[in-house]
Amino acid sequence: MLPAASAPALQQAVVTATRALQAGNLAAAEMAMAPFFASGLPGHPDLLNLAGTLRMNQGRGGEAATFFAEAARLAPRDPLYAFNHGLVLSRMGRTAEAQTALRTAIRRKPDFPEALFELGAILHRDGQLAEAEKIFRQLLRAAPNQVHAKLALGAVLVDARRPEDAEVPLRRGLSETSDPQLKAQLHLQLGQALRRQRKDTEALAELDQAQALFPALPNLALHRAETLQNLERFDETLAIMRSELARNPANAELHHDYNALLYQLGHEDFLKSYDRAPQTREVLMDKAFFLSHEKRDEEAYAIYAGLAARDPGDRAAALCAANELSMLDRHHEALASFEAQMARYGRNADILRRTAEPALLIGDPQKAAAFCEEALKLAPGDGAAIAMLSVASRMLEDGRDDFLNEYDTLVRSFDLEPPEGFSDMESFNQALNAELDKLHPRTREFVSQSLRGGTQSAGHLFPTGLPLVTKLKSRIDEAVARYIDDMGSDAAHPLRARRSGDFDYAGSWSSRLKDCGFHVNHIHPDGWISSCYYVAVPDAAKDQATRQGWIKFGEPALDVELKTPIRRAIQPVPGRLVLFPSYMWHGTIAFRDTAARTTIAFDVIPT
Repeated sequence: MLPAASAPALQQAVVTATRALQAGNLAAAEMAMAPFFASGLPGHPDLLNLAGTLRMNQGRGGEAATFFAEAARLAPRDPLYAFNHGLVLSRMGRTAEAQTALRTAIRRKPDFPEALFELGAILHRDGQLAEAEKIFRQLLRAAPNQVHAKLALGAVLVDARRPEDAEVPLRRGLSETSDPQLKAQLHLQLGQALRRQRKDTEALAELDQAQALFPALPNLALHRAETLQNLERFDETLAIMRSELARNPANAELHHDYNALLYQLGHEDFLKSYDRAPQTREVLMDKAFFLSHEKRDEEAYAIYAGLAARDPGDRAAALCAANELSMLDRHHEALASFEAQMARYGRNADILRRTAEPALLIGDPQKAAAFCEEALKLAPGDGAAIAMLSVASRMLEDGRDDFLNEYDTLVRSFDLEPPEGFSDMESFNQALNAELDKLHPRTREFVSQSLRGGTQSAGHLFPTGLPLVTKLKSRIDEAVARYIDDMGSDAAHPLRARRSGDFDYAGSWSSRLKDCGFHVNHIHPDGWISSCYYVAVPDAAKDQATRQGWIKFGEPALDVELKTPIRRAIQPVPGRLVLFPSYMWHGTIAFRDTAARTTIAFDVIPT
């Protein structure tokens, strides 16, 4: 309602502006609103809301937000103005402010579907999955027939690693709509839920349905490619990727996925796509990543250094160039380069621990330790910094490595009891090994993984819902809880300082090593507690002298001289679970045997 003093001409201007906005004629709406802007916009919510709507549609978000905020202030009981304020803030990327405005709208009208949907979408994008689920369920209680909300809830549950739960709203949504595009989106998301459970044939059928309904659905082709890859239909996968690259040759992420598969297949076209692509920074950075992985360090260095020279402000390229100098055994130059970057950009935990590596490799553990100590002050619990500090400590023989790692007490093995329904671990592991067979592709390992001479399952293993994996997880839960209970608390210790009775799994997977296979020495920087559960073990592991296939601890992935490189090794036995701090160096001693070594591993995080 307009102010009483408004003239009929202004009344008509509002009507004209509203109709123009509804028709998408922004120029006409601006002309109709001109009298209001000229008069300084009398402080009335309707006028301010109209002005905000116009500015939002013109892409002038800052002005729109100001108008909506003032409208919401003048009408503290009206949810619409608070919603519009939250909507424009969300479009501007000001998500924290947007959440506040949208929650205000919802307090004023708890069953406001548009506000609930927008808030749920923001929470989903921000990774607040539990809260996003809560909001979408609140929306569905208010509007049970809101199919878009069922689609959104399904997507949240897939990302929350609950793909089986996601099927429920997605299948309901499919039964409640006839809109082809919406049905295609539901089929696509249902395909994602099924693929996460490794029901790949069913997943492909859903994606085929989506394609038949709406072939132009964004990312549909790539989701089909991922599913076909799981089904080992590699020729079809590569054909889709090539088609997508032809349409978008500058897409560095697509080049990465395509070449990662070519690497697994040992294909002769590996890395050739980069030479046909526009030589953008992103494409070149990705090509250099693969060159470095292939030990073609001169070529990788040339790309990184060239990018850094082209743009002196390209910090990532400069840091990668410094890493390559170390790979080329030019450790003094690498150290100087890292220190120059710190002088230019400041000191953070990431660059400090990176700088520690060349310091160790030139034989200056004291300097390396100082870098790590500084990094840990900035980022307590940084796993990579702890790992580097442990190496420096061993070179200095100052005892800190023993304090950090406690190889005899923090590396623990648990011989698990048979899960429910099995009388012994031998029969259980035989069945489990067969269940895992379909997860291991007939290719070489994924790029950027620690194993050599074997395969690793894709995605997060535990949420697949595979029956025997689920049974094993219940035993693993018990062992992890016992490990946490027994470790005790100590605010000065990097593992014990994070002690929590509640935990989750950040990742889980199965590895299968074949003859001559092994895991390179590495750490898990994003975990808290890491692991290895043995499903099948070759006979070669029984040799106590050679310790073939044993897991080893303490030996770093750095060429430094240590009195005792391996601090502890544990024999693999089917049914045995080994737990240890994620920041601890570990790897596998290679073995010779025709039988494979199959394991399940995971990373635990406190919650």
